[in-house]
Amino acid sequence: MSDAKQDVLTCDDCRNEVAPDDEFCPNCGLVFVDNLKCSNHDDVEASGVCIICCLPFCRKCGGRVNKLFLCGDHEDYEIYEGRARVYGVSDEVTAHFAQECLKNGGLHPFLYSRKANPISGGGPEHTTFRASGEYDGHIINEVKVLVPCQEVLRAEKLLRDLEFKEK
Repeated sequence: MSDAKQDVLTCDDCRNEVAPDDEFCPNCGLVFVDNLKCSNHDDVEASGVCIICCLPFCRKCGGRVNKLFLCGDHEDYEIYEGRARVYGVSDEVTAHFAQECLKNGGLHPFLYSRKANPISGGGPEHTTFRASGEYDGHIINEVKVLVPCQEVLRAEKLLRDLEFKEK
């Protein structure tokens, strides 16, 4: 952690602001404290903290994906600018309803969609959305509901409880 200005600290890795008492960077997962042990191996030092579940993991249990530390369970999430995809649907009305449900649950959802321009002559709808997890290059035709990474688990539970299904 570096002192950029008085009382404002920044992560040495991603340069985002962090609180003075943070044990890890909530944006990239860089560990700031010594002797933090892996959640799965209590005798192994953690090499990072998963930005989704906020648990420390060693190199065997997690790693960097596009400069973000993610555990094995969360390495395939699409992450863009500190937000992760929790729901996707081609119907904008359903996406807006999911967004409202998440807002009512105290979360901070964001909708992302980049569909083809009507001038494109009827070409396929697509997006240039850059995922942090594995990306197989397929064309994505959906409105994505994104939440801050630390809200992912609560958002997914809320959507499951409300029986939202991917379409």
